[in-house]
Amino acid sequence: MPPRKPVDRRRGHYGLVGASAPMRRVRETIRKLYWDNSPILITGESGCGKELIARAVHDVSQLADKIFLPVDASSVVGSLMESELFGYKRGAFTGANEDKLGLVRAADGGTLFLDEIGELTLDVQAKLLRLLQEGEVRPIGETKAVKVNERVVAATNRDLAEEVENKTFRRDLYYRLNVISIRAPTLRDRREDIPMLSKYFLRKHGSARVSLSNEAMELLCEYDWPGNVRELENSIRRAVALRTEDELRINDLPSALRNFALFQGESADFTEGIAPLAEVERRHILRAIDFTRGDISAAAMMLGIGRTTLYRKLKSYGSKRVRPGSRASQPELVRTRQPAVR
Repeated sequence: MPPRKPVDRRRGHYGLVGASAPMRRVRETIRKLYWDNSPILITGESGCGKELIARAVHDVSQLADKIFLPVDASSVVGSLMESELFGYKRGAFTGANEDKLGLVRAADGGTLFLDEIGELTLDVQAKLLRLLQEGEVRPIGETKAVKVNERVVAATNRDLAEEVENKTFRRDLYYRLNVISIRAPTLRDRREDIPMLSKYFLRKHGSARVSLSNEAMELLCEYDWPGNVRELENSIRRAVALRTEDELRINDLPSALRNFALFQGESADFTEGIAPLAEVERRHILRAIDFTRGDISAAAMMLGIGRTTLYRKLKSYGSKRVRPGSRASQPELVRTRQPAVR
């Protein structure tokens, strides 16, 4: 058996947090790649951690002590990407006042990670194909090719097979890259990892004292996370930065999650047909008041209306469900134990 690089338990196995079946399959694939430097294509939605997977591939390989160079193919305008990747010779074009090495040669001996490879132009794709086939690159303005030896790992959130059919991605390059394919699972496919990920991000952006209430954690596990792990991390980072207590509650989470929780409960109110618009508004406002436990300021912010407007509507509904601390400016609104109006 090949020697194994020590696992960093603080970040999870191979630096990938999670114990779900999809993540175990990803790690098992990575484990098998120690002796193999073939090109790898990582696919998956944005925010799934494709670069983390690429780094894990590099960190457990024979190239671990060499350079890992990430390149975002979507960050540079098409025609400029050729010179960024492959470099140029002095005088090759106007403004080329000195030789430029290029990112491909800078990664020689290590791993070149090309993120969003579907953004490359067909011209750049042709030169990348030569790199994969011949192990050489020819800088712009140079007459001789330069030999390089590196592993290429590419990632995309596009369907490259469809791009090939649409003739926006080279078929030969697709097959050269797709020697080994790793699918980065969405957060929806690994919900059981959400508690572990949430605690990891709490430690990363907060401290050991910061925690999530049971209700907040339950909400995180139920939400669909269209932005995947990146959205989860940003949500927790925001909540930690703006917290008033060490235990984060639902009201501390971003509005997208609070509104999701609000509508989750409201959907059951419409099983008997469509209600009049005014009734829909009344139910929605009263549910926001219940959801924030009578906190007028929080409810108004969630609903996107002013406090005065919210007070006026509550008064018209005859509602008295307001937190005691909110009653100073409106003494007639006092919280009671009345059940929620449906």
